[in-house]
Amino acid sequence: MRFLKVGAVVFGALVVTTLGISASDLLSGKGGSLLGMLVATKEVGVCPVDMVHVPTASSFTCIDRYEASPSDSCPLLTLTSSIDTQRNLNEQSCRSTAVKAVLPWTYVTREQAATLCARAGKRLPTANEWYMASIGTPDDAEKCNTSTNGIWASGSNPACLSATGIYDAVGNVWEWVQDDVRDNKYGETPLPPEGYVAQVDMAGIPSLTETKPNELFYDDYFWSREIGVFGMLRGGFYASDSDGGLYAVHAKTAPTSATVAIGFRCVR
Repeated sequence: MRFLKVGAVVFGALVVTTLGISASDLLSGKGGSLLGMLVATKEVGVCPVDMVHVPTASSFTCIDRYEASPSDSCPLLTLTSSIDTQRNLNEQSCRSTAVKAVLPWTYVTREQAATLCARAGKRLPTANEWYMASIGTPDDAEKCNTSTNGIWASGSNPACLSATGIYDAVGNVWEWVQDDVRDNKYGETPLPPEGYVAQVDMAGIPSLTETKPNELFYDDYFWSREIGVFGMLRGGFYASDSDGGLYAVHAKTAPTSATVAIGFRCVR
């Protein structure tokens, strides 16, 4: 029996030696060890240049750095209706991209946005994923486009930046997320009546509203309706004023809605 134990120890030592994994490597994840290489693979070069890494997320890895815009392969770069978006979709090479100093893609329904993300090897974020990536974005009209007469080119103000490094999550254009709201429920969770945000859950979704603005939530507003199936928009748009922001949620918008104030970004 003792021989078997010693043999097992020797065999284990040989395996560790063969793989080049020392005890210090296992703890620090560095050097030439297998574990070190795995960690390096995850932490270095994880996302393409148009996306940022969100290391705290478990359901996704990267999110678009800027709001989505039409790629150069799209027939129409300036859109005036959801029909223009559909004409772009009819061109199989057309997809969304995320670049600085370009006007975001607007006049897009939720399903059109989902298709465009898919063509780029991405998808729409969930409400929770959007919030995780957007935390830290200033709720300030001097930094984010919430009190103007029109859309900014993406990344126009470097101060409108989240803690993870995405631009314009607050204001500029509302952003589609993939979640449905059914009879004023988010999943199985009942949502509060329309009003000013007074409390949120861990996804930044309002769980309590009030009739007066709440400074703790930057006077952000929650839009809802008791009956019906709706999509969900987050962040506000260029003319939201104080109603828009990190906690602003529009939960009474039909998924087929497509206006100059609605855009999207993608995750993967």
